[in-house]
Amino acid sequence: MSTKLPHNKLQTENKRSVDKELDIFERKLGELRVLYEQHFVDVLPFPPDEQHKEIKRMIRNLLHAPFKNSANKFRMRTLLSRYQTYSTYWERVNKQREEGTYVKDQFKAEMREKMADSARRDNSAAGRADKGFQQLFSTYQDALKKSGGKTDNLNFDAFKQSLIAQARELKKTQGVTKLKYKVVNQNGKVIVKASSGG
Repeated sequence: MSTKLPHNKLQTENKRSVDKELDIFERKLGELRVLYEQHFVDVLPFPPDEQHKEIKRMIRNLLHAPFKNSANKFRMRTLLSRYQTYSTYWERVNKQREEGTYVKDQFKAEMREKMADSARRDNSAAGRADKGFQQLFSTYQDALKKSGGKTDNLNFDAFKQSLIAQARELKKTQGVTKLKYKVVNQNGKVIVKASSGG
């Protein structure tokens, strides 16, 4: 007789599986970027076509993953955007190499510029805020699980909007302009507590 996993346990297992796949995809994408850099400066004689095909297969599998919560979807969109940026650039450089118009120093300069742009986006106020919301959401989820609370209906976007609304209200009523958030267990209930950040 087959044993069927409870719905919430199945969702948790699926989430862990998707998280793991995203971790592998991010690592493989980073490795592919390095291989293309090495190819463009002639360290590698041939383009990493097989590794690129593997990345494309991984994307197809991830797009058909059985379960993705809001945090998974946000991360997937970010990684896909990163891949599209890389892929467009790789195609352009390959074309320049075929036409004989490619300059190695130009590649290095453009890659540095792209990495700098990416770092600026990650370090922008919006980028830091999104990263902070993601970390807080994960901490909140983990705390709920440990306390035996339900996490099935948690939604990252709703969680984020709730905190933004709370921040606006505190700014309006108390003049607070900077907040710190902490996940605490208060009287047996897991909550996100806001305090003045100075």
